[in-house]
Amino acid sequence: MTEHVQVAGGLVYAKRNDGYYALLLDDRFGKVTLPKGHLEPGEILEQAAVREVYEETGVVSRVVSPIAKVTYAFVDAHRGEEGVKDAYYFLMEMTDGSIRPQLEEVDGARFVPVNEVEAEVRAHGYDNNVTVFMKGLAMLNDLVNGEIDLAAKIDHTLLRSDATGREVERLCREAAAYQFASVCVNPVHVERAAEFLTGTSVKVCAVVGFPLGANTTAIKVAEAGRAIRDGAEEIDMVAAIGKLREGDVTYVENDIRAVVDVAGAQAIVKVILETGLLDEKERMVGAECALRAGAHYVKTSTGFVGSGATVDAVKTLRQAVGDRLGVKAAGGIRTRANAFAMLAAGASRIGASAGVKLAASARFSGWDN
Repeated sequence: MTEHVQVAGGLVYAKRNDGYYALLLDDRFGKVTLPKGHLEPGEILEQAAVREVYEETGVVSRVVSPIAKVTYAFVDAHRGEEGVKDAYYFLMEMTDGSIRPQLEEVDGARFVPVNEVEAEVRAHGYDNNVTVFMKGLAMLNDLVNGEIDLAAKIDHTLLRSDATGREVERLCREAAAYQFASVCVNPVHVERAAEFLTGTSVKVCAVVGFPLGANTTAIKVAEAGRAIRDGAEEIDMVAAIGKLREGDVTYVENDIRAVVDVAGAQAIVKVILETGLLDEKERMVGAECALRAGAHYVKTSTGFVGSGATVDAVKTLRQAVGDRLGVKAAGGIRTRANAFAMLAAGASRIGASAGVKLAASARFSGWDN
């Protein structure tokens, strides 16, 4: 039976004072290639790519975007059996470490100025890798020339009521590989997510009073306190929407302040205003309540009711808080174009369940290319 295996790796770049460099491997056959290797049990593609880059080169990296999948036939050197290999490649950024090639596997590893990579690959690379290099370099060129790398602005979100622990673990694996700002989960999953993300830069965000905002203040305080003890460093609380609509500004502000107080210096607080249920004046008033109560962000929506994030709502919130608070756009953001529109309108964070899709370069058209 033909063996079918998956491997993952990537084109790693590093920014230096004199420009951008790409990491190349010199293999034992005199060829220029990319670090890659087999997935270990439980790994996702991105996680395997990050690990393989580190093991083969000593370079610590994060995933920026998928590039392409290359499928080719191979013969197992030990068993003499034929097989098919799917190699998944990512554009990756060096974040730490130094070159320490795994010499039992390769002859060497080196950083090469990006403007010299194409000539090296065409002269000494494998034919089926040329397209990967060219697409990866084109993606890097887009980043260098102003396309925003969204990862650091994304709260990677899983708030379905039927989400399982395994799905939360995958969410965390993706967030760690891309180095998203946070994962946003329901309180029941906070402890597991915090344990899984220990040692990474990704924060755990817990929702409070979710999704209606109609819990009493005491319940919101207790929920936020427990989430923080379980490892949450960010709290997305739903404001008392009904109280806001009826004009009880004092209640709304005190409700937010109570959660801010319990969070203290341990967690930042984002206030969800469910802007799809509010008119422009109510949005402004809600944002002003969050500002006076000491919150750190105002957020458009839960994604469960109303219209979700809109450009107009983001503009209104940014107008209300100026540069004193962050603005998080969330609810129905599923495309890069939509995410960029929210950022242009004044958003500083994007909450989305489609975090991986949003992070992918506009040049990435899917794995079957």
